[in-house]
Amino acid sequence: MKKNIIKALFGTLALLIIISGCKRDDILVKSSDGTAPALTATASTLVLSSDKATTEAVAFSWNKADYGYNAAVQYTLQLDKAGNNFAAPKEVAIDAAASTQKFNVADFNNALALMGYSAGTASGLEVRVKAELRPGVNTLYSNVVNLMVTTYPIIIVYPGLFVPGAYQGWTPATAPKVASVKDDKVYEGYVDFNNATDFAFKYTEDVEWKVNYGWASSTNTDSYAGGTFAMGASGNLFVPSKGYYLLKANVNNSTWSATKTSFGIIGDSTPGGWDNDTDMTFSSTTQEWKITTNLVGGKKIKFRANDSWDINYGDNAPANGFLKLNGADITVPADGNYTVVLNLSNPGNYSYTITKN
Repeated sequence: MKKNIIKALFGTLALLIIISGCKRDDILVKSSDGTAPALTATASTLVLSSDKATTEAVAFSWNKADYGYNAAVQYTLQLDKAGNNFAAPKEVAIDAAASTQKFNVADFNNALALMGYSAGTASGLEVRVKAELRPGVNTLYSNVVNLMVTTYPIIIVYPGLFVPGAYQGWTPATAPKVASVKDDKVYEGYVDFNNATDFAFKYTEDVEWKVNYGWASSTNTDSYAGGTFAMGASGNLFVPSKGYYLLKANVNNSTWSATKTSFGIIGDSTPGGWDNDTDMTFSSTTQEWKITTNLVGGKKIKFRANDSWDINYGDNAPANGFLKLNGADITVPADGNYTVVLNLSNPGNYSYTITKN
């Protein structure tokens, strides 16, 4: 019995020696937290100009993130307004092999415009690079690069929905659009139904009708209609009568509305002062509202719909000819007779001119 126990012990010991002497070729390398990339930029102050639209505005460069082993890393360039702490940054996906992202003036200006930067005003921009092994895994952030940027005004092509209907032959490719200025699936825009005999329409995301929205419910008066819509529904949305309508569509909660509007100017520069609108006239040919009238220099005007402050537009400083809902009063430079034009046909890019005759 004792001999058998001793033999078993020696056998076990020998097996352990053999195992410990074997070389392991399959040991896994585990990732540490890693070292984040370092980011640099070719400029810290940018004054963008439309006459240099195709030239390079800025280039961002970074070294590779180091996870302690050869890893396939995904990189994303993040841009946000100074002070936002990247709460909701604009993200630019980067090819894994790249270590530089270049922007020309036009592309960079458009990106900043979509982020809400006001043209003509020097504003802070923060940029960083995000590195991760896959979305949300081993995420590393570079240092933050700070820039001061001044953009120029442009007609921005916002994400939009087509508004085809009986009034224009149910053709999405030639239909007006409503736009989502914040790219949040909340859309609005103005559409002319003055020459319509059938007031039905729908919203569609594409010209092939692949994703479209039709009637689900509604209430209406002589100048307003609204309710809910559903994707692919066969029923049509509608406006209640001829006119120029502010259309809204919220894809997040499937609601829509159509409000008939007529516009005028109001303010202490106008004949009616701040108490009465001076009505403008709409042309379906030019898709513009217009008035020729005497204005008082050094005083203010605004554009207002339906003799009410519910829908009013002004031009925030620095004034650039583009209107904002509830924006600042517009100063008339001198006494005189003026032609005032309001153009709401380009959704998200509402504009005006005040020209002395």
